[in-house]
Amino acid sequence: MVDGHDDTSCGAMAAGAGLSCYTSALLAYLAEEDPTAPARLAYSARLALQPAARPEPPAFRHHATALDQLPDGTALRPKGAEQLDTALEALADEVEARGRVLFTADAARLPWAPPGQEPAPHFLVATGHRNGELWQLHDHFSGLFPNGQEQVPFSGWVSSPDMAALFTTDDAFSPVQRRRSREVFGHVVPASPVGTRQWFTRVPAGDTDDTAEDGVWITDPDDVSGYLVEHLDAVCAHADEPAVLEDLWAASRHHQYKYHLLLASPCPEWLPQREQALRRALSCWSGLPKALRFAVNSARRGRPRTSLIDTALQGLAAAETEARSLLGQEDKEQLWPLTTPSTTTSDEQRSTTRNTRHCAPVRTA
Repeated sequence: MVDGHDDTSCGAMAAGAGLSCYTSALLAYLAEEDPTAPARLAYSARLALQPAARPEPPAFRHHATALDQLPDGTALRPKGAEQLDTALEALADEVEARGRVLFTADAARLPWAPPGQEPAPHFLVATGHRNGELWQLHDHFSGLFPNGQEQVPFSGWVSSPDMAALFTTDDAFSPVQRRRSREVFGHVVPASPVGTRQWFTRVPAGDTDDTAEDGVWITDPDDVSGYLVEHLDAVCAHADEPAVLEDLWAASRHHQYKYHLLLASPCPEWLPQREQALRRALSCWSGLPKALRFAVNSARRGRPRTSLIDTALQGLAAAETEARSLLGQEDKEQLWPLTTPSTTTSDEQRSTTRNTRHCAPVRTA
């Protein structure tokens, strides 16, 4: 049973409009306590990659600053349990303590998703449960898939059988997908054991036992573009489906969100060329997924169009570099001023958070 007509959707659906399933859910979770969350997420958007031995895809990182911090001094960290009852009990405890919980579902098992989806981790937010029989869920993601099917946001109550079906262990997820989940906050976090159902809990920020950074990360737009051109040219030559398309699609959505937010709240001292630069970058990111998909499909039909890949990625690198320079953000490692969650939330305010409706309107301040 799925009831998608619950009126608790309100502003939460607009909060993550245009983002990936990971970041739309993460934003909704954070914004309940941190009014700076929309700006923090937008300003952190960047595309970094860690090279891998070809033909393996590189690892991607989509945020320049960590997005796991909460105003009360806690940080989000993954937890896992193999048994459904244990995992559901943990979700119920988080909802009771915090008013909501972020957890990983299988995109292929969502009752409200278009049919025929492949297994993939998909973040949802749960905000209520009734006697273990009904769960109140929110899916803030919306998007159009390459096959023309559209997924729209969902907010409502699902039955325990549906919850059991979508809250699966991660056995069907690929190593690439698991790596994406580990990088969701902009830095690598410990992974839950394979074969478990996964959710996020809160721990004191000073007690996090994170995995040490390893390897080299490429952050300069020209270097990222050059690497991706070579990688995609090699993959398309064998008519394979490039795994990086999903990451570049997500990066496109993150950067569109960033530039839309900036254009909606310009600084008074901006010169006209700054707005023009932002719009050029926005246009390049908006057109990137379609251009790459067209090139890949052409290669599969025996008509490689590597020039399309070169043009799209090199044009994007130039637009990104120009936008950053005009915004005074030339440091490729730290693209935006580091911001931390507001710490003005009082104990009284935090206690009432447990009873608030799940609404997270976008704030541009």
